[in-house]
Amino acid sequence: MKQAAKERAGFQGQAAAAPDASTVLLKSDERKALKRAGLLLCFSDICWLPQAGLVAYAVAMLLSSVASTGTNALAAWELVACALGFLGIGAVRAVLQNVSGKLARRTADTVKTRKRAELLDAVTSASPASDLPGSGRIAAHISEQVDALGPYLANFMPQQQRLKIVPLVMLLATLPVSWLAAAILLVTGPMIPVMMALIGMGAKAASEKQQDELTRMSGVLLDKVRGLQTLRLFGALKETETEISEVGERFRNGTMDVLKIAFLSSTVLELFSAIGIAFVAVYVGFSLIGDISFGTWTSVLSFGPGLFILLLAPEFFAPLRSYAIAYHDRAAGLAAHGKLNELAAELYAAGHNLRETGEARINQMSEGAGHPGAPEIVFRQVRVGRSDAPRVAGISFRVEAGQPVILRGRSGSGKTTLIDCLLGFVAPDAGELLINGSPRSDLSREEWRRSLAWLGQEPRLFHGSILANLRLANAQATEADIAAALRLAGAEAFVRRLPKGLRTVIGEDGFGLSVGEGRRLALARAALRQEATLLLADEPTAGLDDETAADVIEGLKQLAAGRTTLVASHDPRLFELDWRQIDLAGCRKAEAVA
Repeated sequence: MKQAAKERAGFQGQAAAAPDASTVLLKSDERKALKRAGLLLCFSDICWLPQAGLVAYAVAMLLSSVASTGTNALAAWELVACALGFLGIGAVRAVLQNVSGKLARRTADTVKTRKRAELLDAVTSASPASDLPGSGRIAAHISEQVDALGPYLANFMPQQQRLKIVPLVMLLATLPVSWLAAAILLVTGPMIPVMMALIGMGAKAASEKQQDELTRMSGVLLDKVRGLQTLRLFGALKETETEISEVGERFRNGTMDVLKIAFLSSTVLELFSAIGIAFVAVYVGFSLIGDISFGTWTSVLSFGPGLFILLLAPEFFAPLRSYAIAYHDRAAGLAAHGKLNELAAELYAAGHNLRETGEARINQMSEGAGHPGAPEIVFRQVRVGRSDAPRVAGISFRVEAGQPVILRGRSGSGKTTLIDCLLGFVAPDAGELLINGSPRSDLSREEWRRSLAWLGQEPRLFHGSILANLRLANAQATEADIAAALRLAGAEAFVRRLPKGLRTVIGEDGFGLSVGEGRRLALARAALRQEATLLLADEPTAGLDDETAADVIEGLKQLAAGRTTLVASHDPRLFELDWRQIDLAGCRKAEAVA
């Protein structure tokens, strides 16, 4: 539990530190890679200096030659050399930009993949017994919200590096030619990021609102699609259509709010960049016609130097404009980063009852007396829940290695809660749960889960083929293994009758199968857990007719051979088995463990 609290606190701290998201989002090598991508962009922009010099020199020389005696052979070769130099430097710039873009996108993809893996790990670690976020919300975060990190990393962060270097270099290149032109750039340039920062305050809020609406819409759509058959049966399609329309309208309004800010910021940056370039152009123009005789360090500004600083002015503003455009990616990325950390904190709070890392005590999982690999289980004064309102309290009993046990008790007596403790979905708030004499929390989560086979009252079957659903338990299962598992579950006959046999596709939650058929497939899936040494079942025969229940019970008997087995049930048909039975109502005293 300390580990869970630590991880949860870490994610909440990340969410709180969203403005400096890159420090927690990126690893050291990824941060260096994005820095290199930004530097490559800087080198590409700086290469414009020799290109602008070549253009200014070539045009000045051409005009001078035409004005004097016409273009001679030497001037022609110089023009060709300038053109070739311009094209060569342009090719270098293109290569630098291409490499920079690929490096930034590859790094962003790596971060997104890792973030998705972290969230999926948090989802699989979360306890189904706790209040989990809606599946629509989780799906929206793992897809759209993680994708929103991509432009923030691949666009904004390299542009941030570019903003620190390129305008300063352009300004320093302009300063020796004309201090007045440099002053114009120095005054007008910073206005763009200042105005963008003011606009960005609203951009982040608008992005967060839009992402909230997107998450809400995803949840509503997923919920309605899942319950479409029920909605159709109860004639609620019109109300559903209205609700979906309202949710879609709210998302549209949120999107339009973001676009309004985007167009406003575009207008602002274009205005200030146009003003800056226009002032430089006016200064150069009036200098060339002789109306302005100051602004340079020595003589009056001539055509070549004037054209040079005029070509540098747009490149001075280019990083500022790109940064301003990427600022919206930053707003969306920071908003998404905060939402992702909030979700991760919720998921980690609902799970991680088993230790994520640490020494896996595999030797303890293979020391069951008399039954190699089957664990001995001890509940000693276990309480789950608050002391004033526990779900179970004072539970004590021992299950010998390889022993089959039925947990009896009225509804609400805690049978499912004890099974959840063994599955790792909940942790005891008091008392001890021992596996082969050691606390269950000392076992690595992965090692413990490999030792489990599970059969629930409502087995989870996914959209896909029956074969794919069975292989969730054992991806390496052979055809012979699957055939044996189907025979054990009494499912071989009905699978053979299906149109495509094992290749038959079923719907989500087993749509297209009866309750009994779904339960048989779940039993077959449990049988494919060949490494399992502990079999857990919760009401495996609930709601089944006598024939199907008999097949399930027979399959359970075969699966229980050589395994420690706990079955929670109040079905009299299971009580007829020659298994040890523990009544939770009386186990606090009668089954007390020393």
